Amino acid sequence: MPPALESRDVRISVPARADYLVLARLALSALCRLTPLGHGDVADLKLAITEAAAGMLPADAGPADAIEFRFRLRDGGLELDVDGPAADVPDSERELSAAIVDATVDEHALDPGRARLVKRFPG
Repeated sequence: MPPALESRDVRISVPARADYLVLARLALSALCRLTPLGHGDVADLKLAITEAAAGMLPADAGPADAIEFRFRLRDGGLELDVDGPAADVPDSERELSAAIVDATVDEHALDPGRARLVKRFPG
């Protein structure tokens, strides 16, 4: 059984296909309205979760393949977890995604099939 969600947590699961990532971006954008983050920071976060999920989009994704996004609003910032299938991605693409994530969030851990991102609030 999954852990209970707090009232400031959002969880969304989408098919592991690129055209469904927009749903996670929209959910994140809506949650960010409750934060002191500016438009630039929100755009950075949406880019970061897209890049984190890019390594979880198998070319032969079946109907059971899904990517789960968990966004947790905390007093000091946002915690974002992305879990999905580990796709076969060329090293050069994986390195570029990691560089983009590194430039857009404050902390991150990227592993095949799993990503954890943290964005702290200003001030």
